Amino acid sequence: MASVAEVWRYPVKSMAGERLDSCEMAETGLVGDRRWALVDGSPNRAGKPLTIREDEQLMTYRARLGSRGVEVVTPGGEVVGMDGVLVSRLAAESSRPLTLRELEGANFDDSPVLLVNLASVAAFGVTAGMRVDHRRFRANLYVNGLAPEEEIAWIGRRVDVGEAELEVVSRCERCVVITKDPDTRVTTPELLRVLTQTQETCMGVYCRVTRPGRVAAGDHVDLV
Repeated sequence: MASVAEVWRYPVKSMAGERLDSCEMAETGLVGDRRWALVDGSPNRAGKPLTIREDEQLMTYRARLGSRGVEVVTPGGEVVGMDGVLVSRLAAESSRPLTLRELEGANFDDSPVLLVNLASVAAFGVTAGMRVDHRRFRANLYVNGLAPEEEIAWIGRRVDVGEAELEVVSRCERCVVITKDPDTRVTTPELLRVLTQTQETCMGVYCRVTRPGRVAAGDHVDLV
């Protein structure tokens, strides 16, 4: 039986996120997920979110939602607010003019929920000849109890996850971000090459929320 192994939220797009025991799921995805984004003001990228592709150092900052709003743990372990001071610091580090955008549901690359099957990640690791940390894929829901690639057959169908219902809409095409170790940032370029050769560069499935509700680690995942 399939179940939720881990729940993750990323309050600031492209920063490291927070693993949760549970989270409310709204129509816009997990509440607070990617609610904030750093917007690039460079001439060739004006108005586009700053991502790990442009500045991998974003991975060394960890965002979380606290009682006073979003907090960021810096690479040095300092806890700071997501404010103008931090934005200026990040702009200096990236050598880009940056502004902060706060808009629930507007900072996604595609659909608001990303689900990854841990068995598919493990099988990919075997093919790649190395252990692959599932966090490379930055999913909201990591699911176990499935066969490798079983989630692909869910496209076009709906699944119950805890109190919520999701419609699986498409596979998630990956980019160079998966080649970077989430802890060390060491790059393994061959991972993207192997994924392209064996999985059409895809890992995980995008979902939209058809019934809001709370989801938690341990919840069953059932086809409707």
